[in-house]
Amino acid sequence: MKNRIFLHGLNLVLCGLAIAAFAACGDDGNEGSGGAGGGTASGATTGTGDATSASSGTTDPTTTTSSTSASTTSATTGTGGGPQSLEMIDDMEDNDNAINAAGGRVGYWYTFNDETEGATQQPPPDPEGTGETPFTMTELAPARGQSTYAARSWGSGFTTWGAGFGFDLNSPEGAKAAYDASAYTGITLWAKGTTSATVMISDPGTDPEGGVCTDECDKWQKSLALTEEWQQFTIPFADLKQGGWGTPAGTTAIDASKLYSIQFQVGTDPEFDVYIDDLAFYN
Repeated sequence: MKNRIFLHGLNLVLCGLAIAAFAACGDDGNEGSGGAGGGTASGATTGTGDATSASSGTTDPTTTTSSTSASTTSATTGTGGGPQSLEMIDDMEDNDNAINAAGGRVGYWYTFNDETEGATQQPPPDPEGTGETPFTMTELAPARGQSTYAARSWGSGFTTWGAGFGFDLNSPEGAKAAYDASAYTGITLWAKGTTSATVMISDPGTDPEGGVCTDECDKWQKSLALTEEWQQFTIPFADLKQGGWGTPAGTTAIDASKLYSIQFQVGTDPEFDVYIDDLAFYN
């Protein structure tokens, strides 16, 4: 800091001399005005770096493949900035099925689908929770910058509403409980895929644990316009909407102080292959 003040002062002195000699001079008053800039609420940034950029998306895990009430964000390329503060939920680099055990979070990745006869999904679901087929991360080849693993699910043949994967935020000993994420603005993640996907987040009004819905829990959602190139998506909680097909939550916005799960769902495309990486809360 002392060096910075000295250099700034020296610059002003030189400017004064230059004014005397040339009657014109600029100063170094551009601090903070250049660079990548701040994150925006919508749009997707393509690239291979780690989580630092912006975008949005929509769709729900128990709805049909295309929820018309959920908005889809088209991807845009660029080098814009993103969230200034991240709380990593899972960067996948430990190559296990658990999210980062930090900030009071305890959760494990799993898959789910509509059980269409003859359809396939990898990793396979474990509805009984036996642990015999735990979710496994996929090694990236080539790596995405410093990232070498990602959460991935792929398959084909689902015809009712599709398939998905995700995790609960607070499920010690298998008992799902709410997690307080009210200190954050939303979530950010990197993703790619052969089809669009929907990020879905549940709260008391959209999860069976909350007592408002049972089998028609219409989670808060945002559709992600995925491509086969990595993109970063930044999704404010304020942008999440219900799909409009199930039980109304009774509120107009998600209750970020009581979140239960984060999931990613694809619809009834003949085939799907979706990657998620560096998933974090952001401010």
